[in-house]
Amino acid sequence: MAHKYLLSYYYVSPQDAERIDTFREVSGDTEKTLVTQFTRGWIARNRDYYLKLARFDADKREISFREWAEIIVLQGVEALPPYRHELKDIPENPLKDVALPPSSELIRRGINYITLGTQNLALLKVAIHYDRDNAVGFVSRIVKEHFDRNWDKLYLPQVEAENFENWI
Repeated sequence: MAHKYLLSYYYVSPQDAERIDTFREVSGDTEKTLVTQFTRGWIARNRDYYLKLARFDADKREISFREWAEIIVLQGVEALPPYRHELKDIPENPLKDVALPPSSELIRRGINYITLGTQNLALLKVAIHYDRDNAVGFVSRIVKEHFDRNWDKLYLPQVEAENFENWI
């Protein structure tokens, strides 16, 4: 079942804002669709890590994984019972080295929400909780990481292919 995850806006660098606008024109995708796809892709690429983190969190709270999942999906992290064990040996965050430029250089882009399946929603919520950032910062860093890794090999060729001369 798909869930709407409220995300009023996110931030991008001027370069990534231009990339999004350019690719939207070429692909016909909406900005919301692209950010949703980038977020789903990030979770998919790091699913094993986030599942390990989710199990770690449930264990530290001494609740079953099923109970943990139901609470985090239906009520949010805030509704989870308190930790019963010290939080040590937290698995290392795969997004830890991705930093946004200074806020004075960022552009705020409104999208209202992204749509995620049940497991992706739970994993996103636990990821944000342990990342120690808010949802806006976390998703903004996913967008940055996605374009840093994929622009030249996945997106730029599609943009350049709009010119027939570039096909040969």
